[in-house]
Amino acid sequence: MPDDGQDGPGTPAPPSTPDAPAAAPPAPGGQDGSDDAPTTGTVRRRTVGEFARWWTVTRHQLAHYVRSYRFLGLLAFVGFISLLTLAFQLDAGVDAVRIQQLNKSSEYLSNFLDYTGLWIILAAAFFAGDALSVDFSTGTGYYMLVLPVRRRTLLAGRYSAAIVVTLAIVAVYYVAAFLGGVYFFGASAIRWDLAALSFGIAALFTLAALAVAFTMSAFFRSPAAGVLVTVLVLYVGFTTLQGVVELAGVEPWFSLTYAGGAMAAILDTDFVHFQSIPLGEDQYYTIWSANVGEGVLIMLGYLAVFLGLSAYLYGRKESTG
Repeated sequence: MPDDGQDGPGTPAPPSTPDAPAAAPPAPGGQDGSDDAPTTGTVRRRTVGEFARWWTVTRHQLAHYVRSYRFLGLLAFVGFISLLTLAFQLDAGVDAVRIQQLNKSSEYLSNFLDYTGLWIILAAAFFAGDALSVDFSTGTGYYMLVLPVRRRTLLAGRYSAAIVVTLAIVAVYYVAAFLGGVYFFGASAIRWDLAALSFGIAALFTLAALAVAFTMSAFFRSPAAGVLVTVLVLYVGFTTLQGVVELAGVEPWFSLTYAGGAMAAILDTDFVHFQSIPLGEDQYYTIWSANVGEGVLIMLGYLAVFLGLSAYLYGRKESTG
């Protein structure tokens, strides 16, 4: 009978050769090798979501601020200035401080917190002036941008970390101000609801100032340039321009530092939005102060425009070198 290619029941199996591959063992999960049976040697990777990536970037940026002593250094400086201010006031005495502040806790707190904007601007320059430019000017940045992390996630994580450390510094200054207010005027004389609103406005001012600083960092490749320009624009530039336009009788509604005055204005019970000081010969010097609603709107405008601009610039810039 011709061979049909199958061994008969009495035909012995052919001997195996050394070069023939060994038969693969059956799949442990089933006989048919279906997909529900695990494959030997396959490693399933856990998918990392955007939130987990954002949290990782935030933690690493916070650690960077601590390791580089930026946060601790600025925190110690602001704390030292605050304690020094309280020490001079204590040396002057309770009666002298009360007379100087018109016997009003609101006057004391508004004058004390009038410098909050300066500390926020310095913190924005320290923590955000070079937060993005390092990716385009250092060797570490070249490796950072090729990681499977979206640039918007990198920006969001670094922005969040800068918010945390800046608000921590602002909180130290606020604590010093209200400690002095309680000591000189008593806790019952302080409007704590307005104090909470003042800190909320300070937080909004922080978001806006950091957005401007991140835009400068995304625009300039040099980290030092981003830090320097942030200080020049937010403090020197706006302060100078505000004084010039007020001299011309124009309200400086375009200035972020002008809007920052709302942090202290909300605590001042004798707040005046507009003052006209006669100089003689029909000449007047005008002084404008932002009220709470106006200041909040200006801050929201800066936040929306500059945070979006920083994301656009950071997403389009290429790393070279």
